[in-house]
Amino acid sequence: MKKVLIITSSLREQSNSTLLAQAFKEGAEEKGNEVEIISLRENRIAPCVGCGSCQVYGECFMKDKLNDILDKVIDADVLVFASPTYYYSVNGTLKNFIDRTYAQYLKIKNKDFYYIGSSSDTSKESIDGAVETVKGFLRCVENVNLKGIVYGLNLNDQGEARYS
Repeated sequence: MKKVLIITSSLREQSNSTLLAQAFKEGAEEKGNEVEIISLRENRIAPCVGCGSCQVYGECFMKDKLNDILDKVIDADVLVFASPTYYYSVNGTLKNFIDRTYAQYLKIKNKDFYYIGSSSDTSKESIDGAVETVKGFLRCVENVNLKGIVYGLNLNDQGEARYS
């Protein structure tokens, strides 16, 4: 059994990327894994101010949910990011989270990683910019392997990715 942590970043309730993340969760649980979803919509974090104090004190000085979420990221065996695609990249909420991982990025290691992207476009290339952003993050952490990408395409309306 593995600990799977899914970080969703859409600010819309019942968003397509969140619905795809829920389906991923159910599939991982069916295989016997322990799965938790953390919504950045429900756990808003402030943007990084670039002060560097986290590198001195080992955690970010800002008192929001980041340090608690990072503890779970560090503890997970499998890490999953889910994001809508805006202008061919991850949304600002996920990018903000990625930037804030700087507080403990050296401890994020030895994980399998999956990315779930949703887009109104019909082409996989519409999500490729988001994948490149995620790959930039993965290049900065130790032994975290991109195992898969879920392309949620042609999803125009909120909740369209609903499954049965």
